[in-house]
Amino acid sequence: MFCLLQMEIPLVDALTGFSHEFTHLDGHKFTVKVTGVTECDHVMRVSGKGMPRRRGSGFGDLYITFDVDFPDSLTDAQRKGIRKILGGRDSDEL
Repeated sequence: MFCLLQMEIPLVDALTGFSHEFTHLDGHKFTVKVTGVTECDHVMRVSGKGMPRRRGSGFGDLYITFDVDFPDSLTDAQRKGIRKILGGRDSDEL
């Protein structure tokens, strides 16, 4: 049996990677690490971390859907910094 989880992550984590610790249904802790860029609505499968199987033969898979939390606004300095790092047109051209 599988399990679905929806997780909101900040934009900086979506761009740079992150790790998050979860507590499994049986009480043990496990960490999920993401090293690349995560797109909105990306689904990650974590084998063996879902719901218990009916016949008691372990656990199913956990599926995590990531929602990226974009900032509501940016300062001029933040905009310029992002453009400098990621490239794109100068803000004077907009």
